[in-house]
Amino acid sequence: MKKFLYLNMLFVLTVFVSALAEKQPEPISMERDGPRFGFNIYTGDMVKAKFTDRPDGKEYTPFTTIFGWQFEKVLTSKDNNNQSIGVMFQATPLVAGLEQGLLIPVFNFMAGVRTQSGFEMAVGPSIIFNLQTDEPEQAISPSVSIALGYTISSGDFNFPTTLVLTPNLEPDLKHKQEDGTISEHSQKGLRISYVVGFNW
Repeated sequence: MKKFLYLNMLFVLTVFVSALAEKQPEPISMERDGPRFGFNIYTGDMVKAKFTDRPDGKEYTPFTTIFGWQFEKVLTSKDNNNQSIGVMFQATPLVAGLEQGLLIPVFNFMAGVRTQSGFEMAVGPSIIFNLQTDEPEQAISPSVSIALGYTISSGDFNFPTTLVLTPNLEPDLKHKQEDGTISEHSQKGLRISYVVGFNW
């Protein structure tokens, strides 16, 4: 008798859980890969240390173009009202500085949220590979980026626009002078990036 009762309870529980699962909308997985391009503006002490007053004597403009490709995956619900929020994951390899003869590889990985109306916010690590230095400790510059954006949809196409703020977390730049003395240059500052693109 007890076994029969337990089996009935298990059956009712299974039916109840199945009914709840059917009521919950399954998430939709979408891939929104596409090209990205824009520009960087550098501020603070990093302007002198990296561009206008470099220890190696080279001079560059603290304004660089950006070209790359963004790999994006979005998880959202089937509810398409404007209150729905989707979770997004982005991996974006970029190249900056081509207009000045520079090759600055940048890799961003971000996670965030996007509303059905197109507003988004994300945060994640940003890594710059400095090919213009002979110092191993300066070859890789990690940081954390914060992004705010809005996507305009037209038919099957999406046109994202994003503002990205990235503080420079590198320590002071040390350079050995000809007389053997060591000079230090602060690299503190903020990299402001504006990126646009499209996907479908």
